[in-house]
Amino acid sequence: MLDLGQKLKFLRSKQKSKQQEIVEGICSVSYYSKIENGNVVPNEEILQLLAQRFGISVQELVQTDEAMSDEVVREAEDIYNLIKENQTAAEEVYQLFLEKYKNSLDPGMKLLISLVQLRFALRFSTRAEAEEKFQEVEDLQEYGNLKVMPLFNRVCGLYHYVTGNYDAALDLYLGLANSLNYPYKADIHYELSLVYNRKGNIYKSIQHLETALNKYLQEMNYDQCTVCYFLLGINYYKMNNFDEALDYYYRIEKVIKGDTNLLRKVYHNMGLAFEKKKDIEKAIAYYQKSLSVSEDEKYNMKTIEGLAELYLRIKNREKAAHYILKGEAIANKPGLEEHAIKFHVLRLQLNEVDIKEYLETVAIPFFEKRNETEILIQYNVLLSNYYSQNKQYKQAYFKIKNALDMKGGI
Repeated sequence: MLDLGQKLKFLRSKQKSKQQEIVEGICSVSYYSKIENGNVVPNEEILQLLAQRFGISVQELVQTDEAMSDEVVREAEDIYNLIKENQTAAEEVYQLFLEKYKNSLDPGMKLLISLVQLRFALRFSTRAEAEEKFQEVEDLQEYGNLKVMPLFNRVCGLYHYVTGNYDAALDLYLGLANSLNYPYKADIHYELSLVYNRKGNIYKSIQHLETALNKYLQEMNYDQCTVCYFLLGINYYKMNNFDEALDYYYRIEKVIKGDTNLLRKVYHNMGLAFEKKKDIEKAIAYYQKSLSVSEDEKYNMKTIEGLAELYLRIKNREKAAHYILKGEAIANKPGLEEHAIKFHVLRLQLNEVDIKEYLETVAIPFFEKRNETEILIQYNVLLSNYYSQNKQYKQAYFKIKNALDMKGGI
């Protein structure tokens, strides 16, 4: 609960005013500073003048804001969880929440609102909008209390995860995992598993996934159990344990109902696993299954890329050309620049054109900015092969060394 001094400080910060500007004609700067620091209580006349200066009533200035109750924090946490489950319902509840608390002058409440807005922006808005909301949250952080800080950790942890700052995400999530009374432990262990997966610590990722899975089973949250199976499949794939990965994907295939998005991903990943097992026939079959599940071309891009790369590798130029052309047509649409670059690299390989300049000036710099290690490894290997074929062995060595160094961090 904020005292008068904290509320005055917040209102002044909101106006971007200095203490001298606020107190002109009211009292001395030193006296006002003591009010903000909670060292003195002003009289009625000063309170009235300060309220007028901020454009509010005395009652609004001195009232105890009960908004930050356990109930309202639960409302915000419910919105966080609903966003994952039902977009339409989440949008409705989100708008009601904003309307209900829009007039609150309590900066702690403003922090809670900004956290909900940041969570919403991370799911439905652009990166720029999310960054703007995160800055609002950062500016209001000092007004947080024990009730709101768990949600702060969770939302900001998600922000750092989405923006690739995995160490910062880890610190925030671990704080919640170690908290005795936090009610969403299963979700936090799942989110920790995602962070460790991105950091390349597969053992830790599996460890947290198993903890999350056990908790979800106790809660009979079978949808989240399925999601855990999916990530376990990804982890075992990264460990080159393709049979274990496929086992988890088969489990999902047996129980999944109606979630075409997850099924599309499952079939794509099964195609990857069979490709690694050198079972080309099954790899192609599951890639095709993935394409058949969803008609949304945007979400099929990775599978189309996978088929184009596979056919290039087995020297089926006709099929490779078919999928490259298909991918290029889709990748010309706005927001698909990364796929346009990938298909251009494949086109250069298909046409047996010099790929060095494009990789070094366009493709690699683009994915370095995005910190996408897997594709960077692939392109460094391509460059190493190029240099070796042209008897430039020193350059070939450095490119393959780059690839090996990046693999060491995966």
